[in-house]
Amino acid sequence: MPATILIVEDHDEVRRVMRDWLRVEFPQCRVIEAASGEEAMTLARSESPRLVVMDMHLPGMNGIETTRQIKAALPVAQIVMLTIQTGDIYRADARAAGASAYVTKQRMHSELVPTLAALLASCAA
Repeated sequence: MPATILIVEDHDEVRRVMRDWLRVEFPQCRVIEAASGEEAMTLARSESPRLVVMDMHLPGMNGIETTRQIKAALPVAQIVMLTIQTGDIYRADARAAGASAYVTKQRMHSELVPTLAALLASCAA
């Protein structure tokens, strides 16, 4: 069964572009998507994603809380926090919640694919 990547992003256009991009970069993976933390929790329980790309700022349950809950329900999931926030406090909050990596949206095009590839490789090892 192929690894599943879950994208959690509330902006439809950003989510669509990221979905299409990751499907090209990781053709061996299933790419699924959620527009909210609550939807992400439902998908995490039913689909058991290996990787989650998590926006920090979501309506309702934010990305930090969603990360905590996904890690509690699915400890093997690797979560990459993807956000516009660059401060160390945000990185610390993401790590404390269980995120495996932190990528800013400003560096998404250069850092996201290598980060996801490294996490996929570490899961397979």
